[in-house]
Amino acid sequence: MGFDTTRRALLAAAAFAMLAGPAAARAADLTVSQINETRDLTSIDPFRSLDFTIPGSLIFDRLLHRAADGHLEPALATRWEQVGPTQWRFAIRPGVRFHDGSALTAADVAATLNYGLDPRNQSGYRLQLDPLARAEAVDEATLLLTSTTPTGLMPDIVAAVPVMSAAQLARGDNQHRTQPLGSGPYRLESWRAGERVTMVRNPAYWGTPATFDRVIVKAVPEASTRIADLLSGGSQVAADVPHGLAQRVAQGRGVRLERMPGIRTNYISFLFKPPFDDARVRRAIYHAIDRRAYVEAALAGGAVPATGAVPERFGGYVPAFPLSDFDPGRARALLAEAGVTLPLQVDFDVPPAELNAAQIIQAQLRRAGIEVRINPMESIGAVLDPRRMAASPNGRMWMITALDNHIFDTIRPFTAFYGARSFLAASVQYRIDPRFAELIGAYAAGATPAERVERARAVMAVAHETMPAIYLAYPDQLAGVADTVAFGPQGLGHLDFAAIRPR
Repeated sequence: MGFDTTRRALLAAAAFAMLAGPAAARAADLTVSQINETRDLTSIDPFRSLDFTIPGSLIFDRLLHRAADGHLEPALATRWEQVGPTQWRFAIRPGVRFHDGSALTAADVAATLNYGLDPRNQSGYRLQLDPLARAEAVDEATLLLTSTTPTGLMPDIVAAVPVMSAAQLARGDNQHRTQPLGSGPYRLESWRAGERVTMVRNPAYWGTPATFDRVIVKAVPEASTRIADLLSGGSQVAADVPHGLAQRVAQGRGVRLERMPGIRTNYISFLFKPPFDDARVRRAIYHAIDRRAYVEAALAGGAVPATGAVPERFGGYVPAFPLSDFDPGRARALLAEAGVTLPLQVDFDVPPAELNAAQIIQAQLRRAGIEVRINPMESIGAVLDPRRMAASPNGRMWMITALDNHIFDTIRPFTAFYGARSFLAASVQYRIDPRFAELIGAYAAGATPAERVERARAVMAVAHETMPAIYLAYPDQLAGVADTVAFGPQGLGHLDFAAIRPR
């Protein structure tokens, strides 16, 4: 190649770099703007909240990997088997090392699970780990899990827990809350509280190598700001796109809208004071809501109307709440049976993301003689503030979209809503129906998926009769994605970074 030709090539390359700007210079980086999985990034403790899944999918490995179609595959565990009614044995993969070079063994997995079970640690995984009683390391490569009751669901229950270093957990300085040590494809580089977390490739990773040199995840609460960040090239992925703003992404240049099945539940529940201490009143609310019309109006059709406690693709699905239950006349009859004088006036607490949806519910309930006063709240935490609820003289309705179900099974809502440690009992004064305990235990003990479905019917019959929660929809998960990245199959309820690759 001659001098002039070389010079022209260099000048062209320089000009392209100037035009392309920082994105081209950092093509090996992936930047993501989101909020549902990060909340406000004031914490990166992987045990504090199930919502913060970034460490679980990047910094840490999990015992098992859940494929996009929902089935479990080997990860840190290479084999697993039930060895007794209440015992499961897992073979732990040899040769895995934490980012500090120390070996990961069955003792680390056991320490992680036992830490999550200990109520003193206030782990977001504690409720999800029911009915696990304890974890033991038989030797470096063998983990033994014991449940409080027989269960065929143990692999699903423990699959998603990020495995931590036993040595780090044993330290008294809580270092794992600010400098978590994992074994995943990326290691923590920096965390700016409330702003972003940056992770760099782990060159010694045992599994499929990371596809980016660096992943930067920014906590961006405002949806329009996330989308603007994507459209301007400030990020390659804008997660948690609201359904009302989906068209803005779909019409953007150099970006596309990706739609994935969600694992969050949009639902209504109550403060169980009068009139909502009466199941007939709760059932009246249920019969007055047209879930099919609600999904079209509130979620632009981007959701599955809820007919069960979980989406149809999850284990234990039973269509206990058919869409044909919509019946305003039946709602009025139940209210009359309960001695309620119409119009019934009720308060309805909703976080900012649910305001539009609340107005749809308000209009639907009016047809059944129920007048709803919408109370906008600043956050989900404010909606569920137990002190505020305790101070309220009357019952209230409230609506949120939450209850991440990384178990992919109906055992998750069974324990969360109806179980002995139901968060409804703890926060909104729900008196758990005593029939649930035995029925949920029988469900968990089912040896096969078919057997569990049959037992789920009994649980759902009581749930339909008592109606502590009204399942509205399972919203699709929407993300805006730059054309510079390939976005592989998703559907796990969190971003599967291993399926995102440079184009």
